[in-house]
Amino acid sequence: MSPHKGPNIIGYCVITSTLSLVVIALGQIPQFKVHKAKLLCAEYISQKDSMEGLKKGFKIQKKFIGNEKANVIDYCNSL
Repeated sequence: MSPHKGPNIIGYCVITSTLSLVVIALGQIPQFKVHKAKLLCAEYISQKDSMEGLKKGFKIQKKFIGNEKANVIDYCNSL
């Protein structure tokens, strides 16, 4: 048995745990974006007849849908 096996195992454990944390963090990014879109849609629906609702509708179209001619209500209902 090699006397240098202990430090190698520790190195592998550090690399594995770091990689696992990075994968978990990257997996949370789309979920965060969907959650933010749902909150913005809820605000839009509650204020859609006011100027604030109109501004939120444009923000949804630009930031989440990417198409200025898309229907915001259909997008919000699909979430």
